[in-house]
Amino acid sequence: MSETFKCPKCGAPLDYQGSDPIIRCPYCSSSVIVPENLRAKPSFSSKPSSFTLSGLGDLGGLINRAKRIKEVKDLAEAGEMEQAVSLYREITGADEFSARQAVGKLAAGQPITMTGLSQAEVISAVKLATAPGIHIQPLDQQTSRSVGRAVGCFVAILTLTILAGVLIPLLGAGVGLFAAFKGVSETAPEINIPGIVIPGVEVPGLGASGFATQELTFGGEGTGPGLFGDVRAIAVNPENGNIYAANYDDGRVQVFDPQGKFITQWMIQKENTDPYFDNLVVDRNETVYVPVFGKILRFDTSGKAQKEIKIDGKYIDNLALAADGSLVAVANGETILWLTSEGQVINQVEKAVSSLSGDSELNAKVAVDGLGNVYLLGTFNNAVFVFSPDGKYLNRFGSAGNEAGQFRAPQAIEIDGKGRIFVSDIKGIQVFSKDGRYLDVIKVQYFAYGLAFDDQRKLYITTNQKKVEKYSFPE
Repeated sequence: MSETFKCPKCGAPLDYQGSDPIIRCPYCSSSVIVPENLRAKPSFSSKPSSFTLSGLGDLGGLINRAKRIKEVKDLAEAGEMEQAVSLYREITGADEFSARQAVGKLAAGQPITMTGLSQAEVISAVKLATAPGIHIQPLDQQTSRSVGRAVGCFVAILTLTILAGVLIPLLGAGVGLFAAFKGVSETAPEINIPGIVIPGVEVPGLGASGFATQELTFGGEGTGPGLFGDVRAIAVNPENGNIYAANYDDGRVQVFDPQGKFITQWMIQKENTDPYFDNLVVDRNETVYVPVFGKILRFDTSGKAQKEIKIDGKYIDNLALAADGSLVAVANGETILWLTSEGQVINQVEKAVSSLSGDSELNAKVAVDGLGNVYLLGTFNNAVFVFSPDGKYLNRFGSAGNEAGQFRAPQAIEIDGKGRIFVSDIKGIQVFSKDGRYLDVIKVQYFAYGLAFDDQRKLYITTNQKKVEKYSFPE
């Protein structure tokens, strides 16, 4: 039975029948969320599915999950992030942080890894070769012979395209069901897990960087030396290569040698609120600058406090270091400040983003290249704005979207020694030429919060897996 309601954007009458949560208005082309009371309630049989594996249960729940993930994706693409997150948590039982990360990936057209599935569900999905919407890509002949000699090996490489083009990796933590077995002897099988290429599927532990090569990773969750909480800020000492990483929420700053070995730590004490900062810089005089509580705190490399830098009427949010040792800061969300190392204001550009875009900006991030040009990442505007060393507007690039060179939830920006611009985003770390032309993407396995380069053009990142990673690039 058809139901009618009005488009909230243009007011046109919309006819609706079915159970999809999103329809498109034929008059203004906007995506419209169907009122809950109009949606037909899907009915699911209580009878077990006829397709089962002995002792492994049925696939009804698995297919139902896939259908509902399609609803999450539709909601996210329509901009209804809170509803999408709520539905994702209902489906998977994930915590809020994990749900938001997954929904962000779905909105950006990225694959997700669903944890919490039982081994039985995963095996059942692998064996569902003839179900509608699911295609299994067979192994080549030689590998098939090897697989045949491995007892209990099911399938090595597969493509799961589930229901209306939604690709859902169904991998339980620690379940190696997609392993290919090569060179297996009759008495002592040797198990090999090659680089598996499954379109739309991310296999945990097999992250690909593409444009870059990972050289180092360290950390993990905890409070002991070398372990992190919500680690976001990252900087590298240009004199000795020591690495500085700090937690966003509790003010704990840790120092490591270039190999990731713990050296020391200090705490930034709570004032009216918790510290809450996501970047810091270290200059060639080995002075550490941390923008926190709306001001800049200065420390030596052992954590001894040196000075507080306050600017009247300015709440400092973000900070970058210029090649000459001066500072460039973001204040009040989008105002650019050029400062001496002692905090004297040299120049400023008020409302640097919104005055150009016409849209408000509350959380811009800043980076400076070797020539002194300033790059302002408007995280609310999904664009990068470029200014000369004296504050003259030069260029902008980027927009909201899922295509290469577009942004969805950008987080940090940094410039390497070649003038290339690196922007972390839900889809990875996108790389641009100095004129804003898209070059490539570093597909880090997890979300990158902070970015920093050393003098050898090595990139250091902090991730939402509470780790620090280091990458190198081809010349």
